[in-house]
Amino acid sequence: MDETILVTGATGTVGSEVVKQLSKNALSYNIKAGVHSVENANKIQQYDRVEAILIDYDKQEGLQVAFKGTDKLFLLTHPSSKSAEHESNLVSEAKRSGISHIVKQSIMGADLEADVEAMRLHRQAEKAIEESGISYTFLRPNEFMQGFINFQGPTIRNHNAFYIPAENAKVSIVDARDIASIAVKSLMDSNRHYNKTYLITGPEALSYHQAAEILSNATSKKIQYVNISDEKAREAMKEAGLDDWLINTILDLYSYFRKGYASQVASAVEEVTGKKPIAFAQFAKEHVDAFK
Repeated sequence: MDETILVTGATGTVGSEVVKQLSKNALSYNIKAGVHSVENANKIQQYDRVEAILIDYDKQEGLQVAFKGTDKLFLLTHPSSKSAEHESNLVSEAKRSGISHIVKQSIMGADLEADVEAMRLHRQAEKAIEESGISYTFLRPNEFMQGFINFQGPTIRNHNAFYIPAENAKVSIVDARDIASIAVKSLMDSNRHYNKTYLITGPEALSYHQAAEILSNATSKKIQYVNISDEKAREAMKEAGLDDWLINTILDLYSYFRKGYASQVASAVEEVTGKKPIAFAQFAKEHVDAFK
């Protein structure tokens, strides 16, 4: 094992899947998983050949330890108003450490002029990578299917309904496993994915009414999508303990969805992995217990 890959955000929705797939497929690599706490480090122990590394994005000394002996980086930080700053810190350390390739998880619509702050911050981080001179692959995924478990799951289980301020928007939702598959391919065969940007979507654009129908068929219970106002959504997210920055970001994203901007279907999953992207019906069937 003569090369090492560092995965930041290693216990998140996509990062954990990147670690899982690397542990199975990247047999010629050492794998480091960047985590924020001992509790998260314990989650990494289930994977073979993976070493958990504690990282504080605000502390340069810890970054130096994490990057020592590292060759490639999967870059993903927790969404916050400081995400561009944190990722710039990581890129600076990557350059000092001689990292040869960065695979950055970005976001669909990343642009300095975007209406959604998260999209602007992701593009700022992308630009920091471009200016570093390190070769890169940018992944720009649409909304994750796993959000139906992580965010809508409780009301689906308890009330047979989910509540979103999206009206009749159609969104080409994507399975996090497909995003991770592209990340792993890009890390293992960096030359093929040198300085490329991939828009990553599912195989079709669905309305949330259609998603509810698919979930109903999978679970054999009637599940409804209820369109709500931004104000109602804000109240619910406040009660759930989300901070104001994240609430505003989520509401801005739903506004983006309502304008039809998230309905584009791209072919990156099949082009990079050789497999068709996972359909929402397949996702729902495979995770049916999460909705009961």
